[in-house]
Formats: sequence, structure tokens, C-alpha cells
Amino acid sequence: MSIRLMNAPNNYPFTNGWGLYPERQSDIDRRRPSAKRLLGVIDGTKNVNAKDWQFALGTLEVAFRSVAGESTRDWFTLANHLGQPSRALAHDIYECFRKLKELDRRSEAASDVFDRLEEMALPDILQAYRSSTSEDDPQPTDIREGWCHILWSHDRPDQILVGAVHGNPLEVVSVLDRRAPGIRHGVLAAWQVEDPDWAATQIARTFALSLDQIGLAAVPASEGFARVKLLTENAVWKTIVRSPWHIEGSDASMDEQADVVHEVLAPAP
Repeated sequence: MSIRLMNAPNNYPFTNGWGLYPERQSDIDRRRPSAKRLLGVIDGTKNVNAKDWQFALGTLEVAFRSVAGESTRDWFTLANHLGQPSRALAHDIYECFRKLKELDRRSEAASDVFDRLEEMALPDILQAYRSSTSEDDPQPTDIREGWCHILWSHDRPDQILVGAVHGNPLEVVSVLDRRAPGIRHGVLAAWQVEDPDWAATQIARTFALSLDQIGLAAVPASEGFARVKLLTENAVWKTIVRSPWHIEGSDASMDEQADVVHEVLAPAP
């Protein structure tokens, strides 16, 4: 599980819910050219000097680390801009970037990492980012349906909302915000799944609670985070979709993705 789940977020003054803040323009201005440079290196159409190469890797490493750790106040917004890679996929890409920073990009070892990144659909993910953040003609990501999620609001910091829905987390957050004007609800964690009905059944069984009309169960944070770990031991995580480019089937290696605690994560701003 993400380090973010160990502590309720402190993102005062709560102009948006956790994970749902807009991506800062200064970050976009660094990430867009970095994505372009990396795409050029991957397809062999761009010669990037060593300084720009390291800058691009470092910039994108931080972006994927944010999604992998759900650790910044704009993490879900950023995940959508990237085309919605799963946490585990974002973590795998982040680890590849860490390796590349230590390698000569023309070496055989670097070539092997590039091959791995292409298998992970990194070129598609970077193209999705550039399309969704285009200043002239942005193409927003069409959020897929069928999610498990953990939601949170600052007015009830000691409680989490665990659930599953056929729609998406933003729709559920919108309903909660309408029910409580002035209260901002956010996304602590979210996983797109193949079978939200099965996920809902597993959540109800794990927490011994019924889900409400919008597919949520309120759980004290003190016990809820520990029980989230139990979900990694049943089949719900086997239905997690790795990305829109891996939609044809679940990745068996994802079984424990919700139990991964990353040692190096960006602190919440």
C-alpha cells in the first residue's frame, strides 16, 4: 500500500480534494518537453545531449513516482494526463528511469531498458501526456469505467471511504461534494478493475460492511488502512487493469501491487 495511506493528507486550504488538484503549469512546462525528448530518443529521431537527457529522465521520474506513490496532491490528475497507468505500472517505469540515469544511453544495457519501457507502453503514455496537456488543443483522457478507490475528506480526517463503482472516482467525488457543499473530497488511492461487482463483494467481506448507494463504506482510518492490506490477499487485485494499452488481460504480477510501500516517494506539497 502507498505511503500516502499511512497518513491523512494535509493540503490546507483544501481548494480541491487530495489527488485532484490541477497539475501546476510549471510542472507541465517541464514535463512536456521532457516527454518529447524521451520519445525522440526512443524512436531514434532526436539527438539529445547529456544534460538534457538527465533533466528529462529526472523530470519524468518524479512524475511517475507521484502516481506510483499516490503521494502528491495532484497525483490522480497527473495519472489521468498520463493516460491512467496503474500504480504498479507507474512504479515499474519509475524504476526503469532510475536505472537509465546510471547508464550510457547508447549502451546495450540501456537498450534493454528501452525495450522494457516499450513493452510497458511508455511511448503511448508519453504521447497521451502531451495530448492531454496541449495548450492549443488539449485532448482529455477518457476515464475508463470500473474502479476500486479509497476516498477522504478534510472534515472527517479520521475516516476513509472504501468502495467500488462501475463509473469512476471523479463521479463519486462529485456526488459527495454536492451532498456537502464546501467540503472537498479527494482520492487517496484508486485502481481500475475489470470486475467492480467482484471488487465490491470483496470489500464488503473484508470490512464486514455493506456498501451504500454510491458503492462506499465508511471505515475508521485507524483500522481501515490495516484492512486495506487484507484486500491484497484476495482475487480483487488480480482484476486490476495495468493500463488502457494492456486492457486485454490482467497482469499476474499485480497481485501485491496495493501492498507495495515505496522507499523513495515525493513528500506531499
